[in-house]
Amino acid sequence: MKTIVTLMLGLVAGTASFANSPVNTPTTAATQTRVVMTTDRKIKLFVQPQSTTAQLTIQDDKGHPLLNNNVSLKKGWKQQFDVSELGAGTYKLTLTTGQQQVSKTFVVQAYPNENFIVQ
Repeated sequence: MKTIVTLMLGLVAGTASFANSPVNTPTTAATQTRVVMTTDRKIKLFVQPQSTTAQLTIQDDKGHPLLNNNVSLKKGWKQQFDVSELGAGTYKLTLTTGQQQVSKTFVVQAYPNENFIVQ
């Protein structure tokens, strides 16, 4: 019973500390970007609306660009990339908006069920 009471007090204290966090925290490209790799060897990129443009690049492990696009983020942006044609290896997806940059490394395995995102 003491364990349950201690756990409940800890949860209440933890919740109270989050309630005091500032409301106007600045949003960055990292907080507005989501990258997901699906089981069918596709990468889905979601970016919330921002009043800027971004540069999207995908590079192989040697830094050679495989894709380099400029995109408008005014209405948000979502894109799906089929990586089934890429050879096994490590790749990097980078989204740059002004001074902010979000990079995600992903690995394509020889066997499709073993794909994963590193960061």
